[in-house]
Amino acid sequence: MNRPEHRLRVLVSAASRHESTTEIARVIRDTLAGNHLVVDIVPPDVVDSIDDYDAVLLGSAVYAGHWLASAADFAVRFAGPLAVRPVWLFSSGPVGALSSKKDPAEVTRIQQAIPVRGHQMFDGKLDPQALSVVERTSLLASRGVRGDFRDWDAVTQWAGSIAASLRAEALPLP
Repeated sequence: MNRPEHRLRVLVSAASRHESTTEIARVIRDTLAGNHLVVDIVPPDVVDSIDDYDAVLLGSAVYAGHWLASAADFAVRFAGPLAVRPVWLFSSGPVGALSSKKDPAEVTRIQQAIPVRGHQMFDGKLDPQALSVVERTSLLASRGVRGDFRDWDAVTQWAGSIAASLRAEALPLP
């Protein structure tokens, strides 16, 4: 009897304050889905289980060198189940002269707690109109750079390499 082929299910979960990181997550989802994977995007603070997923991509916007709390909390809440799945991390944020390619502290802690296949830092987007008064004041004080620095080709290539890795391994459900 022919059994239907198991289609790998991937969770993309990204913490985003002004939707820029969510937009990156959507491009990741579209790339993975275009490679015959079943992909859901769910914000980290809404996820209540990862049991149905074969792999997880967890990301966050970076502010002042740190991930948003909901993404870091996700890694703590699901440390056990994440340890037995392929996991990739991505960050989006620093732009311009203030940009640092140093991994956020939360990424380092996650990598120490669970096996992570990799971390990718993507340049971010800074739209002063989307910022709060406090954030705009901080931007003025630091002479921050404005604009969209996201490299969509880099996002697509990274997600494509993950899709190829998952499909080559044909991972069974944990």
